[in-house]
Amino acid sequence: MFVGWIRKKSFYDDLEGLSNKLTLDKNLIIKTVEEDQSLSFGVYEKNELLAIVTAYRFENSVFINNLYYTKELDIELIQRLFKILLNNLYEDTKPILFLANQNEKAIVEKLGFLKFSDFKKAVHNGAAVSFNFSNATAKSISNENYISVIQNIDPKGFGEKRKEYITKCMIKSSSLVFSTDFAFQHSYALNQNIVKISPWIVEPGAYSDAEKLLRGVLYHRGLKTLVAFVPKNIKEITDLYRSYKFEFVDDFSLMYLNEKPNIDLNYIYGF
Repeated sequence: MFVGWIRKKSFYDDLEGLSNKLTLDKNLIIKTVEEDQSLSFGVYEKNELLAIVTAYRFENSVFINNLYYTKELDIELIQRLFKILLNNLYEDTKPILFLANQNEKAIVEKLGFLKFSDFKKAVHNGAAVSFNFSNATAKSISNENYISVIQNIDPKGFGEKRKEYITKCMIKSSSLVFSTDFAFQHSYALNQNIVKISPWIVEPGAYSDAEKLLRGVLYHRGLKTLVAFVPKNIKEITDLYRSYKFEFVDDFSLMYLNEKPNIDLNYIYGF
């Protein structure tokens, strides 16, 4: 078993093999690796990729944005994978962030990570929801100005300029982007059946804008399974999801190492 740098020459083939076993955010993995391969590591059994972790450096933080592993992999190997990544970030004193499920939370806590906030995985499986989606509503959430909205609003939520990351690493051919003056929402296909809503940022108080964007993604994507990661303790946000028949199925935690991040969860309708 090898744990270390991803194998550059066979990376795309190795990732394709892993994608046959797991539902991956493959585009995000590829774009992140191409942006900075020095923060990309894998676990290999001979020539087979069994796990991968990647991270993205922002100006004020580092985000561990991908972690995938096969079920048979030992917890100790996942911990080794994290340790190698952290060893390559040893000079960084800024926050290192990771959205962890409960098993992963236990792993990173042993490495010194602390919990910033609880999240829930929200899932919509095509349950019928009655709402009006008029031409006027469609025009009001057009994506003509979404770049400027990202620049203006996203840093208020994340304390970070993420325009390059969102527009270069996250957006892909299946992306659907909506925006108003006070909100933007990005959704994209993980595979033929699953659509992820990420990121979705709304100015506090702009609830009607948030509802318009949710109606927009349900109108266009509602026959697929929609997933989003939502701050558990922001009632206005969780109530909106519930009112449109989303179910909260799994617990997650936003974890951090080093300094506590400057994130305002009131902005974050989809992490």
